[in-house]
Amino acid sequence: MTSTDSRATGLSARAAGLVPDAVARRLVVLGNPGFRRLLVGRGVSKFGDGLYSVAAMWLVYDLTGSTAYTGLAGMLTRAPGAFKLLAGPLVDRARLGRVLTLSEVAQGLVVLAVPVAAALGHLSVAVVLAAMPLLALCNLFAGPAQTAALSRLVDEDRMVRANSVASIVSKSVDATSRAVAGALVAFAGGVAVYVVDAVTFAVAALTFAVLSVPARAPPDDDLALGSYLADLRGGLALLADSLAGRMLVASLFANFLTGVALAVLPAFAAALGGPATYGLLLAGTTVGVLVGSVAASAVDGLPMGYTTVVGFVASSALWTGAVAVPGVVATVALFAASRVPLGVYNVSAMATVQTGVPDDLLGRVSAAIGSATSVVMPAGMLLGGLAGERFGSETVMLLGGLGTALAAAYWLAVPSLRRFGPPTAVTSGEFG
Repeated sequence: MTSTDSRATGLSARAAGLVPDAVARRLVVLGNPGFRRLLVGRGVSKFGDGLYSVAAMWLVYDLTGSTAYTGLAGMLTRAPGAFKLLAGPLVDRARLGRVLTLSEVAQGLVVLAVPVAAALGHLSVAVVLAAMPLLALCNLFAGPAQTAALSRLVDEDRMVRANSVASIVSKSVDATSRAVAGALVAFAGGVAVYVVDAVTFAVAALTFAVLSVPARAPPDDDLALGSYLADLRGGLALLADSLAGRMLVASLFANFLTGVALAVLPAFAAALGGPATYGLLLAGTTVGVLVGSVAASAVDGLPMGYTTVVGFVASSALWTGAVAVPGVVATVALFAASRVPLGVYNVSAMATVQTGVPDDLLGRVSAAIGSATSVVMPAGMLLGGLAGERFGSETVMLLGGLGTALAAAYWLAVPSLRRFGPPTAVTSGEFG
């Protein structure tokens, strides 16, 4: 046990007298100061991401009135994430605090381009679209670096709880930011939200600048092309040969059709009420994932094969109901409920990967997973935007509910997934 986690144990003992034992056990990781700093940085950055996701997509729809353009915007935002695969070997050798800091600085500078263009009288949909892939490229290293940093700051036996706490914080902030962004767009316009977003990137950069993450390898090692390619192949080979790869295939089913639905969500929200409704829909889905993240540590002793299949089927049914049932309140509530099983799955899957993948491969494996997701979701968004022009947003939204049903069918069809046990039973490095 590390010294920080030893102090955390003392904190847990003191907290136990004030809060129920079960809650104290889940919060014990907060006694780790490095983990707390990582949470703060992630939280501030996530707040900015939520503001941007609402403002950018709504601004594109407001400027064009076209789901084809929102589909294109979604593709441009997410497609550069495919290059996370190339960033993985670099992340495994880098000083992670520096990587996280520079990523936030670069994103803040790109975001400022839109309000600057507006101030100069040159704002157009082309400017908004051009900023999207640039921002995504600046963010390439952030996700894998945060995943690798968490695994270096927290002991393995507390990984599920750490991921649960991290997900709770991220999703709480994300839900709040999306609701706030919807109100701000309705009140002050999308460009004003970009300015606030730039400020959040600056604050996140300052937070990460004081974060110290233990290094797994000498950070200044030269990475020749041959060793880089070998590192890259090592991460891909592990995915191809392990349960982690089969879990990834299941997730891709759902991500593709989720992308289809997200492309037409601004048009769907416009028909229900406008930008505030769009913010509420995004916030509601995030709240659902948050609730699932809270519940994840309560069910981490159950077989993951069982919880995933049952949860995905329920998610599909609730998503379909959200589209079919009239009224903003009912729609937002059902969308939120449909994301609860996905929150459980995300935390369990991440803990499984972080524990089962050897530490020296974790950066490139998480980058490869991010790359695969960033290929299928943009393809789904582009297709969804075009389909929305042809069939209407409501019909396309109904297709989104099919994604998790397909994922459930896949888990049932693959014996190793169907029989997969609790994520807490995964042993360190067993996928290596």
